[in-house]
Amino acid sequence: MQEGQIYQNGRWWRLRYYETVKDVSGNLVKRRATKKLALVDREHRTESSVRAKADEILAPLNVGAALPESVETLARFLEYVYLPSCKDDLRPSSYHSYQVMFELVKPHLNGTLLRDFRTSDADRILRAVADEKPRAKTSLNNARNFLSGAFRFAIRTDRFTRGNPVRECKVPKGERPQAANTHAYTLNEVAAILAAMDEPARTVCAVAAFAGLRKSEIMGLRWADLNGTELYVRRSVWQSFVGETKTASSEAPVPVIAPLHKALEKHRKTTTGEGWMFASERMKGAKPLNLNNLLRRVMRPALDKKKIEWRGWHAFRRGLGSNLYALKVPDLVIQRILRHSDVATTQAHYIKTSDDAAIAAMHTLEQTLELNSKKRRARRK
Repeated sequence: MQEGQIYQNGRWWRLRYYETVKDVSGNLVKRRATKKLALVDREHRTESSVRAKADEILAPLNVGAALPESVETLARFLEYVYLPSCKDDLRPSSYHSYQVMFELVKPHLNGTLLRDFRTSDADRILRAVADEKPRAKTSLNNARNFLSGAFRFAIRTDRFTRGNPVRECKVPKGERPQAANTHAYTLNEVAAILAAMDEPARTVCAVAAFAGLRKSEIMGLRWADLNGTELYVRRSVWQSFVGETKTASSEAPVPVIAPLHKALEKHRKTTTGEGWMFASERMKGAKPLNLNNLLRRVMRPALDKKKIEWRGWHAFRRGLGSNLYALKVPDLVIQRILRHSDVATTQAHYIKTSDDAAIAAMHTLEQTLELNSKKRRARRK
């Protein structure tokens, strides 16, 4: 049983003692530790006045209730323990975003030990990230969530034995985000884009516009997924990684309208075998077509030539939702076609009304009000 050594250092009473910790290899070793007990003041003038505080720190060590904590740095833990564990559990795109967050906070970790990390350290790191350059609030929130997830993992694996220190930290205000690109292609815009494209870009855009598939889902299509008048979404591709769809509800069949089916069958005659629907010519069909390369090398030059503005792949998906809504298709049906798990997502982000539609709606309201006013006047007479 150890009593530790209480001593005065400057304005502080301190306790020096030994504790069992894990080294970077996970082995248990004895290390000397020091903690502040109290300021030297009227209440704490003597060693005996702070003995109770020292005994409180030593009690779990003396009864064997204290779990050994790691002496590795937070940076090493994040890079060599936490991120590798994430790689096994996350989609490649999500894992990539975690790597980006690590690179964001890494310069500001300052060699802090995992076991010594406090909420004030989380505040300091996020403030440093915010001060480094103008950043959106979402980026700062993502950095906070990354650190919080790392400490949840550290607690589950007994590398950190206190509560999550990131939970109560304050996220800096950050920059006001720029208006998001939420354009939805109209049918006229879709027609103009298709007319400007050669194959296979034309059929790729047709799938995006008339089936509402995400870019990663289009890259993941195989000919076996086309079954009569339905297109089954079974996988997605991010960079060169083939994986599951974004959500469980995303893995579902999508109705194929006649013009799209005709375009797909025409495109099919230019491909060989039963492999990728849009295959890489450079890889001789062994891998899916990289749509980022297709956009840069083929689509953008063609659109620029016709002076057509490119609004992003997702504008096709938002356009499908908005065009169906304009045709008075019920929201729940649009949700099913876009394969959202929640109709609120469809309503909030994928149904866009144009200025003309808004003007027409207000004109209808105006006519209704005038009609009701005439009826009231008629009843008074």
